[in-house]
Formats: sequence, C-alpha cells, structure tokens
Amino acid sequence: MTIEAPAPPRLSFQLPGRWLTVDPRDEPAATAQVELAVAELVGVADDAALARRRLRAHLQHAVDAARDAGAHAVFLCLELSPGVATPASLTIHAPSGMRMSPAVGTDADAVLEVLRRSFVQLGYPGVETATRLDGPRARMLRIERLYEEEVAEDDRIATATRLEVQYWYAVPGSKQVVLASCATPLGELRRAMTALFDQIALAAAFGPQ
Repeated sequence: MTIEAPAPPRLSFQLPGRWLTVDPRDEPAATAQVELAVAELVGVADDAALARRRLRAHLQHAVDAARDAGAHAVFLCLELSPGVATPASLTIHAPSGMRMSPAVGTDADAVLEVLRRSFVQLGYPGVETATRLDGPRARMLRIERLYEEEVAEDDRIATATRLEVQYWYAVPGSKQVVLASCATPLGELRRAMTALFDQIALAAAFGPQ
C-alpha cells in the first residue's frame, strides 16, 4: 500500500498490510473512524472491553497529536498481513519554523547534525537515543520515546507502555526537515516494533513538490 504525505514536501511511504487514512481536522469523522477500527481489530465481546479501551486511547492519541501538530492526515494500521492485527500509527508533517540557519547549507548530513545538536541543547525528550539512519532515497535522525500510561475500564486498571519513534528527514536540497512519527501501544515489544518502523522509514522517498 503506497501513501503520500498530503502537503509539500511530498514524502512517500510503502506501508505493509492494510492502513486506514484519517483526516484529524474533522474531529467527529475521525472519532467515528477510530471506533470502527477498534471494533474491527478487537471485536465487541464484553471480555475485550479493556483491550478496546487501550487501543482506542492509543489511536485517539495519535489522531489528537496529529491535529495539534497541524498534520493533514494520520495513518492507522489495521493489520500487517491478513489476520495479523497490529496497532500502530504514522503521522507526517513539516513542523513550522524548523529550517536551519543560512550558514548550515543544504547538505543532509549537516542539516541533521545541527538538528541533533539543537535537540541536545534543548533537552529534547528522547535525544539520548538519537541515531542517524540512511535509506537509499532519504536520510534521517531517529529518536525513540517510551511512555507509561494507565488505562481504566470500570474497576480494572492496566499499565500500558506506548512507544513513539520519530524520524526527522532532511529534505533534499533544502534546509527543511519533515517529521514522520510512528507510534504503538505495544511498547513492551520495543525492539520488534522499532525494527518494523525502521523498515518503513528507510524505504521512504521524497517526490516532486
């Protein structure tokens, strides 16, 4: 499945399996899509209530974060392969004000190194995990974050670990960066999910604006 970021610069991804495209700017429609996705992935049985609550919270968080970031679209994974439901999301946007100074130039390595140093100076959450990755058609800086969250359903409470992996891409021939943020409530599977997100991120490519 091929998906493109809706706003320039265009960054294309090859997403494995089946994904749902949600416009976070339309809150009622986005909420309805999340509910349908949760019902499809988890089912509607009473004993799945906690799982539904956890998944709903993750997907809604992804949609809300995309809206707050000014993104035009967020992509929700329904299944990686037939019958293999995998809760994950992908959001792409170009943060405003994220252009390097004129002295930096447009070399991707220089842009990403200045970005990394800026994150270190700012104490950006997760900067200690910052890692350079180079795909065949794009270069990026990866930052990982883990969040512990409590999910309540009636008298039951569970602790969930949410993983967010950010990929900061250097836009070829410019001082601009584009952020692709992948997230999943399967934080306990950090290594496996990061490997999956890396596979998606490394296969991305910029197209004409």
